Amino acid sequence: MFQNYLYSNSLLEENDYNKIIETIEEEKEIEEIQNSNIPEKPNIFDKINNRESVRNMILNISLYLENGGDINVADNEGNTLLMKSVYLGYYDLADYILLNNADISLTNNNGENALILSADYPYIINLILNNNIDNLDSADNKGKTALFHACEFGNLNSVRILIKSGSDINKRDIFGKTILMYAVESENLELIKYLIEDIEVDINEKDDWGQNAIFFATKINIARYLIYKDIDYSEPNSIGLKAYEVLRYNGYNNLSTYLKKLEKK
Repeated sequence: MFQNYLYSNSLLEENDYNKIIETIEEEKEIEEIQNSNIPEKPNIFDKINNRESVRNMILNISLYLENGGDINVADNEGNTLLMKSVYLGYYDLADYILLNNADISLTNNNGENALILSADYPYIINLILNNNIDNLDSADNKGKTALFHACEFGNLNSVRILIKSGSDINKRDIFGKTILMYAVESENLELIKYLIEDIEVDINEKDDWGQNAIFFATKINIARYLIYKDIDYSEPNSIGLKAYEVLRYNGYNNLSTYLKKLEKK
């Protein structure tokens, strides 16, 4: 529109017009550079990181609270101070924040609460549980509870604590996947054995695609164990693909070949 106006009124020659446009663009670039050099206002979340000592982080939060700060303040991703501390695995920091009445039921933009974010730290899970969390089975936006995340991490100790505390072993995520499927993906054989032999989860449960845990195996030794425990490795999924075909597609060629040979016996 600006270009048409100039030309239609014959106020400028084309060279003059180009010079004006170049000047405008140069000024815009300068403004963008100047704005990019303006530092963001520091906030309390800048003090919670893996470069600071826990002692300094506690002192910073203490000063923040003394000046009227909100213990449940959240960053742009919805993470509170408690969430940041448990995600980093800082027990003493999380304990201090909880002592200052942090709300453990809050969730971030991904639907994750403090318990979910502590899934790889059994000692912090115990801390959260000792602070009377209301719902062990609160799920994130993908339908995964803390137990799912612990299985995904392959953290046997976390899984044991959560199950003994009453976490639902029969829940599924939004894709219909089970905790066993996540454990199989983690490649932790001891965790898989615990779920099958001690907890007695159903080894042949299927997800929404009609796939049982063998479809999620990545190692031959894990597939061998699942087969030893009578998993069905030959039944196709809901679109007619067998486990060895899906595994081959996903790049697990050795495991795919192993399962294919078993079918020919």
